[in-house]
Amino acid sequence: MAPRVGTHVKRRLSRRDWTELSGVVTGSILSCLGDIESLTVAEMVCKTWREICKDPMLWRTIDFMSNHTKFMFRPLLHYDIVKMCRRTIHRSSGIFVYVNVDYFCNNELLKYITNNLVRIAFVADGSSFWRWPRISSDLVGLIRHLSLLNCGIITDEVLCEAALRLPVLEELDISMCKFSSKALQVVRRCCPLLKSFKFNTPNGRKSSRQYYSDEDAVAISGTMHGLLLLEIRRNELTCNGLETILDCCPQLEILDLRKCKNLRYMSTDLEIRCVERIKKLWLSGPIDPSSISDLNLVGKLCY
Repeated sequence: MAPRVGTHVKRRLSRRDWTELSGVVTGSILSCLGDIESLTVAEMVCKTWREICKDPMLWRTIDFMSNHTKFMFRPLLHYDIVKMCRRTIHRSSGIFVYVNVDYFCNNELLKYITNNLVRIAFVADGSSFWRWPRISSDLVGLIRHLSLLNCGIITDEVLCEAALRLPVLEELDISMCKFSSKALQVVRRCCPLLKSFKFNTPNGRKSSRQYYSDEDAVAISGTMHGLLLLEIRRNELTCNGLETILDCCPQLEILDLRKCKNLRYMSTDLEIRCVERIKKLWLSGPIDPSSISDLNLVGKLCY
């Protein structure tokens, strides 16, 4: 009669060696982790995982506010987030396309991001080739999504300088920031491919502009004709500004105008026009937290 094998022996024999997995499979697993976990935990597991964590393809998406790394809502973590973000940018070799640096981005970090982009150059026949990052005034990158939510310390000058190097940007979130309408005009000229734009004003903001102001509406409608999603909560635009946006953005499908006080008494004709034109519409009124969805038109890339 064969001897019985204990349960603990069976478990030990059934264990699999994770280092035997292919690099593609391991990279796919690691891409499900947050950036902080990848930098502080995953690369400490073994030499194989450490080498994969250095692969630039793993860092095409830089998101420090994902579900796994929302450090702002956790107990205090003893990490230098800005320094860690610089590490991820360096490891990406400038080929990142999705960047989310909400709450902690500053002027120096935004400059570092745009100064480490892959450069695209065009030859005489119209084809393109790649050059690796170098500090130059003609650097342009492949970033399609950039989120700077609640980064109020970033100045107009730095945002305009960054916009000059983001000609293929499709999604931009600068909500809860203090950018002027002049900065928006530069963004609209430099980023003609924008499909999603979020510029929500913070609560209790003391604006230096007049109570009735369509400056933002004019800046948005100027060249952002391809917009599909627009969020401008708590803005000072008037009904005239709203009509300008509807006229100049024919592809607009999602429009959020909550807390826009000057739109409380819009005409019935304008309200009917909005309802007929826009698929998802939020007019001026109280914001229901349960109805707020983080809608991004550009999907996050995996390994």
